[in-house]
This record gives sequence, structure tokens and C-alpha cells, in this order.
Amino acid sequence: MKARVLAVIVSAVLAATVWTLPIPITGRKEPWDADSLYYFAGLAVAGAVSGVVVPKHLWAHYLGAVLGQAAYELPFLKLGPQFILGLVFLAGYSIIFVVAAAIVMLFRKPRISESTDGSA
Repeated sequence: MKARVLAVIVSAVLAATVWTLPIPITGRKEPWDADSLYYFAGLAVAGAVSGVVVPKHLWAHYLGAVLGQAAYELPFLKLGPQFILGLVFLAGYSIIFVVAAAIVMLFRKPRISESTDGSA
């Protein structure tokens, strides 16, 4: 599987996972409604894990983070007139995800097969 596609998939799954856990952890239905740093920390940890798993294609990590969160919202949350505004916020908050992925990528040493495969 191409690294770009894998980055989107891994990022989407991890970002959606951030949305599955706030009720048991914070007692809130949506992670950004928590009175803690849950959403920020969750996105940062998920982004870091994603950056370790697929250490390239930051744009794909960002796309996956946005798509994963939006995909979770569609079937599980009540959609209303502010859904579009929510998507704008998701796009903004996903920057936390991609920054964490980028930081991890800076410190991760590529395997020999990654450094010689020639793909960008």
C-alpha cells in the first residue's frame, strides 16, 4: 500500500478514536466540550503515533485527521445548522495532530528500506 494512502487511513482511524473516548474519560459527548485538555492531548498523542507509523506525507496525515473526525461525527452526533462550523473547527484543531506527527517525524530515524525506496 502506498505510504500516502496508509497515512490517510492511519490518521483517520486515530483521529476518530479521539472522538470515541471522551464519554468514559471526561463524561462529555464531544471531546472539545471537556473541561480538560483531553481533546488537545488526544490529538497530539494520535498525531505522534500516526507520525511514527507512517513517517512521511504530512498533508496526508492532516487530510486523514480531518476526514476521520468528520466521519465519526456524521453517524454518531446530531447534525444541525452548526455542522459546517464544526467542520471548520475540526480543520483548525487538526493542525495539532499534524504538528505532533511532524515533530515525531523529525526525530524518527528512517529504516534502510525507507531511505532507499526512492518514493516521495
